[in-house]
Amino acid sequence: MKLRLISLLLIVFSQTISAHGSSQVDGEWQPVLNTSKNSHVVTQIQSSPLGNEILIAYAGEGRLEVLAEDNTPFIRITQQGVFANWDHPMWFKVQTAGPRPLPEWVKDGNIEAKWTQVSKNNYYGWYDQRLVKSDEHADEWQIGIAVDGERQMIDGYFKSLNPPETRTLVTLDNSAAPIANLSAMIIPGVDSAIRVSYTGDHHMVVLDKQDEPMLRFSPKGVEANTASTGWKALGRKPYGAAVNDMESKNTEASDTKNSWVLLSSHSAYTWPDSRIQSDETGDSWAIPVFCHSDKVVKSIEGGWLEVAQR
Repeated sequence: MKLRLISLLLIVFSQTISAHGSSQVDGEWQPVLNTSKNSHVVTQIQSSPLGNEILIAYAGEGRLEVLAEDNTPFIRITQQGVFANWDHPMWFKVQTAGPRPLPEWVKDGNIEAKWTQVSKNNYYGWYDQRLVKSDEHADEWQIGIAVDGERQMIDGYFKSLNPPETRTLVTLDNSAAPIANLSAMIIPGVDSAIRVSYTGDHHMVVLDKQDEPMLRFSPKGVEANTASTGWKALGRKPYGAAVNDMESKNTEASDTKNSWVLLSSHSAYTWPDSRIQSDETGDSWAIPVFCHSDKVVKSIEGGWLEVAQR
């Protein structure tokens, strides 16, 4: 039932979003929902050039009341439809994204119960100024509701949409100890990747974070150890058995923990290694490789460089 309600909300309220709601502080901020703890309440936020609209569907029995900042209800959502208190100032404030004149009869400060049905559906959407970041120190937002009299909260936080002043580039240290017949390059992106090529006559094995063999380069191409922790973390296929060649079978006979699968007949491969992603705890990274030609472990090394955004 909950999934059907979500689909219904998406169909009814979906709209093309080319910008986000305005903010009363510097920068551009988007309200983000925290996960709802009530399975009968489905909530969604739509941000558009007009403002931020919150949408609520209620699948439970009884009624859900939306509370104003003074904790008095101004919207009721039931299975019979949606009702609004026409004597509540908040009902008129949420009809538009910006300010609007209030009717004279709601300005006296005395709120009476004048509930009127405004929809036959069990969901409703409105503009709510509580979704607008109005204070530099306000990182979160809240809208109170009452489900059959039990006070609950729909809440979330404000996410900055301002581009960062700097960005981090992954660099390769070509002055580090060279590895014979190996060349590497960084492929920039949101998750930077590394590309390694190998032209040697012997095997060269890339180790993962656990120092397990993960990738094996040779004149025959590139193989992956699908049993390694590093390969599993990549989430890439293949996941299965070892390649059916005599050399791999002989290798596995001496190390049953490894399961080598041929990835490419070319001795070059690109993958997004987590070790080259900046974690702000160090100023350099290293990927160890085992060179069969001299039986030692060396490293592909590099660092990170902060550059200003234009």
